[in-house]
Amino acid sequence: MSVEAGRAKRAVDAGRIDEPGGGAARVGRMNRGLTALREDLFDVRVRTERPPAPFGSVGIARGLLYVAVVLTVGIQGAVLAGYPGVSGGLAFALGLAAGAPILLAPQRPLVAWWMSLGATVACALAGESNGHDHIQWPWTAVGVFAQVVVMAYVAFHARLRIIVETWMITALLGLVLVRNAQHDPSHWGTMPAVAVITAIVMVVVVAFRGRSDARRQLAVQSELTATERERSALLEERARIARELHDVVAHHMSVIAIQAEAARYRVDDPPPELLQSFVTIRANAVDALTELRRVLGLLRTEQEAETEPGEPPRPAPLPTLDRLPDLLENVRAAGMTVECVVLGTPRPLPQGVDLSAYRIGQEALSNALRHAPGARVRVEVGYGPTGIALRVHNEPPPLPGPPAREGSGHGVLGMRERAAMIGGTLEAGHTPDGGYHVDVFLPTEEQ
Repeated sequence: MSVEAGRAKRAVDAGRIDEPGGGAARVGRMNRGLTALREDLFDVRVRTERPPAPFGSVGIARGLLYVAVVLTVGIQGAVLAGYPGVSGGLAFALGLAAGAPILLAPQRPLVAWWMSLGATVACALAGESNGHDHIQWPWTAVGVFAQVVVMAYVAFHARLRIIVETWMITALLGLVLVRNAQHDPSHWGTMPAVAVITAIVMVVVVAFRGRSDARRQLAVQSELTATERERSALLEERARIARELHDVVAHHMSVIAIQAEAARYRVDDPPPELLQSFVTIRANAVDALTELRRVLGLLRTEQEAETEPGEPPRPAPLPTLDRLPDLLENVRAAGMTVECVVLGTPRPLPQGVDLSAYRIGQEALSNALRHAPGARVRVEVGYGPTGIALRVHNEPPPLPGPPAREGSGHGVLGMRERAAMIGGTLEAGHTPDGGYHVDVFLPTEEQ
């Protein structure tokens, strides 16, 4: 025999090496199983994450729990006091041992489960040693109730593996007590009832817990979806504003470039320094316009960007307050009664302010048409020395409007965002008479 073969044989003989499925492998699996079982069932530091509240519906449940404990202690003590040789003090102590786990189960279900097993053994030994009637043995009828309540809490708070382990150990304990009883060993007592009832109750509790967890997760997901929908609406409105402001800025930058190019021809024999300044102004304007189109032009939709190959994008004409009468006529055609009042002297407005005022008024009228069909609407446009004020107010609708669709309700958010981007303010809300108002002020001078 070679040296390597001898070493292998000694290793096998010493139990350090074993073939798959051999004794050492089985022992290893058994040790790992016992370690997992000890970690599951003997970590008494674990507390539940659902402590009972002193008030509300949970407080009512806690009150019922106190009633169950008092009844368990009293009835269990009365039953055991009827056994020959069991004193009143011992009966009360055993009744207290059976009822105490119920009180502890909501906070520490595993500790309560171990206490219930100990109470079961103590009550069974007390009854067995005093020659009781074994019809209610090893669990009395009250003991069955207490055991079911405790294991229901275990099923509600523990993992599935721990639930199975606690049920198997409880059934095994009952089997050991019954098979080692001094009375007729063929009588199973209340052990089958406890095994069946606890199994049914634990299955029902696990199903209820799964449904409750699913509803809670659904509520969280719904809240996240609503937040994401609001964020998406805000980003969409910002993109829309950016597209329109891009057109405004691009127009002015184009005018600057053209004027800088033509300025050299307006002066006879301009000095070289002035010509160089005009060249620099035009170059900077063209560079800024190119960069602006490259960055903000990406925000255009495919329909807006459809042009002939080689042609620059053709922006659509931007609406201004000059088109407000056409907008009001469209709303009147939809069945709304609209009154428009202009205060102050109309004057040309900065293009961004003019565009934003029109868009805010358009959105406010759309909201009134959608949520208050048939109501009277009043539009007020006020021109002031430092800005323009716009108010859209609708009276209560004669009939209830249609219910809001899911995902709606972001119109005010978009109007407020549009006003804030140019330094304006917007207020919107219900009026005391049941109507709705939108008030916005857009400054025309640098604040």
